[in-house]
This record gives sequence, structure tokens and C-alpha cells, in this order.
Amino acid sequence: MSERFNVKLFKWVLVFIACIFVTNYFHSGKKINGVIWSDQEGYYIYLPAVFIHGGFENVPFINGCGIYETENGPRTFTKYTYGVALLESPFFLVAHAVAPLFGFERDGRSLPYIWSILLAAIAYMLIGLWLLSRLLSELKFGKTITWLIPLGILLGNNLFYYTFREAGMSHVYSFFLFSVLLYASHRRSQSPSLKWNLLTAVPLALIVLIRPTNAIALLIPLLWGANLSDLPKRVWAFITDFRWWLAFIAAMLVLFAPQLAYWKHITGNFIFYSYGDEGFVYWNRPKMLHVLLSPQNGWLVYSPLAALGLVGIGVMLKEKATGWALPAILLTAATYVFGSWWAWWFGGAYGHRCFVDFLPLLAVPAAFAIKRLQTSPKWLQIGVATFAIIAMFVNIRMSDLYHGMWDGPNWGWANYLEKLMGAFYL
Repeated sequence: MSERFNVKLFKWVLVFIACIFVTNYFHSGKKINGVIWSDQEGYYIYLPAVFIHGGFENVPFINGCGIYETENGPRTFTKYTYGVALLESPFFLVAHAVAPLFGFERDGRSLPYIWSILLAAIAYMLIGLWLLSRLLSELKFGKTITWLIPLGILLGNNLFYYTFREAGMSHVYSFFLFSVLLYASHRRSQSPSLKWNLLTAVPLALIVLIRPTNAIALLIPLLWGANLSDLPKRVWAFITDFRWWLAFIAAMLVLFAPQLAYWKHITGNFIFYSYGDEGFVYWNRPKMLHVLLSPQNGWLVYSPLAALGLVGIGVMLKEKATGWALPAILLTAATYVFGSWWAWWFGGAYGHRCFVDFLPLLAVPAAFAIKRLQTSPKWLQIGVATFAIIAMFVNIRMSDLYHGMWDGPNWGWANYLEKLMGAFYL
């Protein structure tokens, strides 16, 4: 067993090293300076503020933060919560320790700190994919499916971009947390012990901390393995599971305390809506079809391989497999939430970036789709395989080509097709 584990570990180490080379390609030359910049800087700024500057007074920034005037003077302010910084912190602290050993400044912005963010994204992405592989294996899918599905999730969706191009954004970290929550919910359904209660409660609290709208992830431990017929029973059992709620409330209190302290320090209020005038202006007329199919970052336009998971939900329903309700309900709810936001396209993004967080939900349905495909006619197998290969190629090429914003009032299908042709070197 130990030897098999070492072989598997060695393979993952090789994959990690390969990912470093991919990241290095995307950040060669001056591109490396774009890591701690814009939104990525806003998520990261907590780390240099706390560990280098000793507070939020006069913390230098480029364009990802702002200045908030307080009665004690100006403070560096970020509208983003500290959850991403918390997950980046182990890598940051290593960089902080080794920076002077290699002749770099301990300023939070030199090369070791930049690479700490890049390596954090790779590590969390790989752990997330490994957990999905474990989940599929424990659900008795074959070896081919257990490695094919995680590979497709990475290469065929914009998780690739938000791991290797914009590693400091929140999405790869949320992807990791959703993977943990999904796997832990599966194990908790088999053994509702303290361990699995904590391993569902803590990731969920972090998910809410990083992106409060992702609180709908509460449906994962609620609906895992459920169908509509037993939903009322499951809901009641979940509501009355006081041990789990105690763990979740404790996790929320512990993890949110530093954020509340920061808001109090900056604004004078423990609770503060940091997004100003931004809000859910389309709540009564959500742009759900736009979110899915618009040339402005439409999810299925830029990540067409995600459709395999959606087809898989239909396969699960047709085969009366347990668990189809979770991805169906949660993805519908997520699409509604995204379509209600004032900028439903979530600009400055490659594809609809918010769906990166929810990609783990597609793992099981996609596995059902592939399993069904294995018994389908040969022509269909070849057709789907060809589509998948092309989709992954296009995703990688478009991720490389993306510079600036592919959205706005003048961005339409003609612009998208121009980029698509460029992906094929035309």
C-alpha cells in the first residue's frame, strides 16, 4: 500500500512540476509584474499589511485598493475579504522567510512573493482535482473516468486560466474549497462524525467568507445524494442536525472575526458593505441566458466542455441515479445569482469566471455521461472525443490569447469569432 501511495505521490509531484513550467510560460518577462495587480492585489494586500507593515497605514498599492479616511488618518482599504489571503498565507510566509536568502527585498512584492501566489494557485488546484478523483473512485467509477474527468475540468474550462494566468483571483481557491466540501459531504453522508462535520463546516465558512454570494453552497451538504422525492426528509434531518450547525457557527465566528475587526478598524462598523453602489439590480429579471450563452463571457461559449456535465445531469435523471438534484438545483441557483448582478458578465474576465468555483459539481454528472458514452455507438464516442479535444485546445489557446477585456457594449459575436479564428491560427 505504501509503495502504491509513493508512486501516486511521485506522479502528482511530476504534475506539479509540469504546472510550474506552464505558469512560467504565461508569466515570462514583464508579465510577472501583473500578478499583484488590480483585483488580485485587493485580495492579497492583507498579507503585506499584517506581516510587513504592521497595519493598514501607508501600505503601498498600485490599483487594487483605495484610501479610506478615518479619524486617525488614511488607511489602505480593500473591498475584498481576507479569505484568499488566508489560503495564500502559508506560501507567503515561506517566501517572506527565504526572500533575503536569495537577495530579494522583504517588501511583499519581489519575485519570491509573486511566485508564492503562483505556487499557491497550482497547489490548491491540484488538491481540488485530487479530491474529485478520490470522490469518483469511491463512487466506483473506473480508473479511466477518475483521471479523465479532472483532466477535462482543468483543460476544458476556465479553471485553467484562473490557475495559470490570474492566480491571485479568488476562483481557484473557491474551486478547491468546493472540492473539499463536496468530498467531505460524501464522506459525512456515510459517517456523520466530528471529523466530517468539521470538514464540511470549515470549508463552507471559508467559501462564504471569500464570496458571500457563494453561501448557496450550503446546498451541498444538504442535498448530497438526495433526490426530490426524499428532499423534505433530508431538509428536516439537516435542519435538526445540531452538531453540524454548532460546528458551522463556530467556524463562521472564528473565520469572520478578523474580517469584522478589519472593517471596524477602517470604517468604524463591524458590518460593512464594501461594494458600494454595486448590487443585484436584475433580481426580478435575471440575465440567465446571457450568463450562459452571451459572447460577453457566456459560460458555455467560453467553456463548452462544461456542457458534458450538464448532459450528465440528464443521464443521471434518466437512469434514476441518486444525487442529480444537487448539481441541477445549485447550478440553477448560481446562474440566477450571477444573472441578477448589475454586471452579469463579470467584466475583465476570460469566460464567466464565477462558474470556476462551481466546477466540482460537474464531476459526478460528467462521469455518468462518460460511463454512458462507453456503451454508445462508436461514431458517437469518436464525435464526443473529437469535440472534447477541440474544446480543450481552444480553451488553452484562448487563455493564451486573452489580454484585456473581451466584453463591453461593442463586444459581440463577430469579436468572439475573430478570437476563435485566432485560436486556430487563422
